[in-house]
Amino acid sequence: MSSEPTIAAVSHARHGQITIGSGTDLAAAAGLGHVPLGLGEVPLAACDYPVVLIKDGATGAFRLVALLGFEPARNLYLIGEHWAATYLPHNVLRLPFCLGTPSGDALELCIDEASSLFGRTTGAALFAPDGSETAFLAGRRALLTKMLRDAEAADRFVNAIAAERLITPMTITLHFADQHQQDITGAYTIDPLALETLADAAVLKLHRSGHLAPIHAMIQSLGQLSRLEQLHNARGERQITQSAVQLHL
Repeated sequence: MSSEPTIAAVSHARHGQITIGSGTDLAAAAGLGHVPLGLGEVPLAACDYPVVLIKDGATGAFRLVALLGFEPARNLYLIGEHWAATYLPHNVLRLPFCLGTPSGDALELCIDEASSLFGRTTGAALFAPDGSETAFLAGRRALLTKMLRDAEAADRFVNAIAAERLITPMTITLHFADQHQQDITGAYTIDPLALETLADAAVLKLHRSGHLAPIHAMIQSLGQLSRLEQLHNARGERQITQSAVQLHL
């Protein structure tokens, strides 16, 4: 597969004879240290991953993500061709499809033509002989439409907790068996003290907006750092003996 993805809008003229291999292009997620989440994914994702906030490098805006590893470009959950978690985030499940603007400003259903699943001899066709979309392609379009709405909900959630000053930076400290120590910064979480002292009216507003439950799920999800430790140590590399989280309140 090419190191640079080739994203093209899905069309009958270009992809009328294309077949997509079965499954999800997990190999494309091998170099991900985190993956964006929609707000509706948080309860399930929190059972497998640390759910945190990071800042978008281009805009500085906070983004809701699941941590996949301790390094920026390493996914500990991908072991060979197996994803070592119960829940597969939508931003992995959608691969090799995405929403993009290759033709201008309007969002279009696109596909990564460099994907290992693209153009397989067996799998799912994108278009029927009469030129209509197959159920497979319609399903992928529906998934991406749902993801777009869920991403917008995640943005509203982040704006709400930022407005209440509930976001705090965190440092993850890894302690290794060889006495080495590594500090990982750049992630943010919920400030529990700020949450505890929040005015009743603000708490009620967060609850009515459906934001209180994902707040608590994020806090609890930090326990999944032990899962990242296990996945790291299972690779037989320098062993982590403990990970600790320090909140910068």
